[in-house]
Amino acid sequence: MKPMSILLLLFLTALPAHAQKFDLDALAKLKAAALVVKAESTVSCGDGSEDTCLRNDTDVATQVRKIIESTDLWEHFTQTEATRADAIIQFKVRNAKTASGSISVEVKDADTNKSLFWEYRDIVLLENDVVRMISHFLKVHEDAKARPVKKAPPH
Repeated sequence: MKPMSILLLLFLTALPAHAQKFDLDALAKLKAAALVVKAESTVSCGDGSEDTCLRNDTDVATQVRKIIESTDLWEHFTQTEATRADAIIQFKVRNAKTASGSISVEVKDADTNKSLFWEYRDIVLLENDVVRMISHFLKVHEDAKARPVKKAPPH
């Protein structure tokens, strides 16, 4: 591989999550959102097999909800139930209490399930990761709202 190709590849893989292409028009229209938090941990299945099973980690889910409540997310959106929401904000946490934990957030259009925003991180410090993910989402949302409205071309 040529040195310039290697540099381009390194540059592209180093882009932060918020540099991804998001549906800015749809994000700008969001007003009401529902929150879903799922947390799972891998555990021994207990059946003598070498497989691992997943269990819901309600303690971590509660902790993530509390962290989210400490942010200014609900100053930007009306929190509502999923059936009345414009968007579903879903956090998924896996193995938060281990060195290989991960967290993701995905914002989906509540009508179409189209992904409007997403970010994934390895967990370094759960509170920091959640707060920064919310911050990145709100930045993209506010930037989307500040964009000039595109007018439809005349017929």
